[in-house]
Amino acid sequence: MLQGVINLDGLSYTYEGDSKPIIKDITLSIPNGQWAAIIGPGGSGKSTLCQLLNGYLPRSGGGHREGIVSIEAIDPAYASIADIAERVGVVFQDADAQLVQGNVEADVAFGPENLRVPPADIARRISASLAAVGLTSHRYARVRELSGGQRQRAATAAVLALEPRLFVFDDCAASLDGAAQVQFVQVCASLHEQGRTVINTSGRFDDVARAAERVIVLQGGAVVLDGPPQELLRKHAEQLVLLGLLPTPEGAAATSAQHIAATSAQHIADASSPDTGVFDTTKHPTDVSSPDKGASYITNPFTTVDLPSKEGATALLQLHKLSYTYPGGQQVLREVSFTLQPGDWGILVGENGSGKSTLSRLLMGLIRVPRHSIFWGGKDIAGLSVADLAEDIGYVFQQPEHQFVTHSVWDEVTYGYRSRRHRHTALTAQEVASAEQMLEAAGLLGRRHDSPYLLSQGEKRILSVVCQFVIPKKLVILDEPTSGIDYAAAERILALCRERVKHGTALLMITHDPNLVARDTSFVLQLHHGELQ
Repeated sequence: MLQGVINLDGLSYTYEGDSKPIIKDITLSIPNGQWAAIIGPGGSGKSTLCQLLNGYLPRSGGGHREGIVSIEAIDPAYASIADIAERVGVVFQDADAQLVQGNVEADVAFGPENLRVPPADIARRISASLAAVGLTSHRYARVRELSGGQRQRAATAAVLALEPRLFVFDDCAASLDGAAQVQFVQVCASLHEQGRTVINTSGRFDDVARAAERVIVLQGGAVVLDGPPQELLRKHAEQLVLLGLLPTPEGAAATSAQHIAATSAQHIADASSPDTGVFDTTKHPTDVSSPDKGASYITNPFTTVDLPSKEGATALLQLHKLSYTYPGGQQVLREVSFTLQPGDWGILVGENGSGKSTLSRLLMGLIRVPRHSIFWGGKDIAGLSVADLAEDIGYVFQQPEHQFVTHSVWDEVTYGYRSRRHRHTALTAQEVASAEQMLEAAGLLGRRHDSPYLLSQGEKRILSVVCQFVIPKKLVILDEPTSGIDYAAAERILALCRERVKHGTALLMITHDPNLVARDTSFVLQLHHGELQ
């Protein structure tokens, strides 16, 4: 029997209703105090393994487990919740699922209070945990007013406050900006120095994996590589690229600071008044070669959007000195101005809390829009309903699970067709063919009968994009569509985006991965404390 703080022996796990296991006969040991990164492409079993370690699976999530899971000599599937919480703290991918109190301080205090930690010690833990993740200034903030990255940091602080002996961070750096990612690596390093056992998961060989002592690579639910990070990078780089855990050489090219500055300045200048806005973008290659063994995507599953030519046309979307303050008094946007034309592909970058997601919600009318600040086709959108805007504008949520409304991948991708008329009306042959082609291009045709909630994180993100692309829109806003997924899945999304842009749709993509899309973008906008730089 293996000896360590974590012992897995012949571990297999199959989800309820599935015929094949997602975890297949894993045997490994992680010693006390080790910092290990578990990485692998989408669907390799990383998140499932995390949920097996804290007992959520199979106790609450069902399914069938075989083999042994031992955490400090207890089996988390059968131990008491208190015994598990004392040993294991898990931060999941979806921070919103862990933040239950509505207030940052209350959420961080929630765990220690339930463990009956003395009040003075709880106060100390709150202060230390918030300082570690850089959220001291947001101690009394409402969770719903935080950005996605800030909510992820709040969830991390809540687990830090439990002070368990084993920390499991399930892809917790994915939604963080560059500075917050560096800070997260420092948090993990500090826990490691204290003698805590630390496990990170990721869909990429990222900075967290490079800093760890050990990297365990999963593929298809099994361990395929295991060793020190530098050794794996030196000996198995080609295999890691094929798995989508490292970028391809051509995909690693980064955009220059001069390009960002020039294109940002041009679009800001074009938005100086609400009556201007013709921007001549330089188009980039729109080939959509598949990351999988050079196979080609379906040639044309897209329909062209009927749009006027750019020559002398009114801007598709124009922001003119947009400012926004939440009801509580927090100002998040200050005089933001830019234009977007048909076929443009713009990206919006900035640190967590800079106002990116707030801006996207304003564009969709999901929060009240100040008058005379956002114009759609020359019309002030303050007078338009969400339903009116949704006819022409698609929106891909930061958390794809928040967007799913049906029980199968097929129903999800065809929901837009059905919602336009009576729900029981049969799809036309053309609609069926278009939906099938889109799913094939996305690599999801074989999952058409599966629940969208059982897809891997990368597959969920691809599906959320496909659902917005299947019916042509004039503009699609994508909030962190490549966050936390392997490079192969990210390339699938980008290939779909290239094809959509080629057929006339404008894209506005919020991202912490600007290097991935640098060769495709028309312009880059950078927000800092609510202002365009």
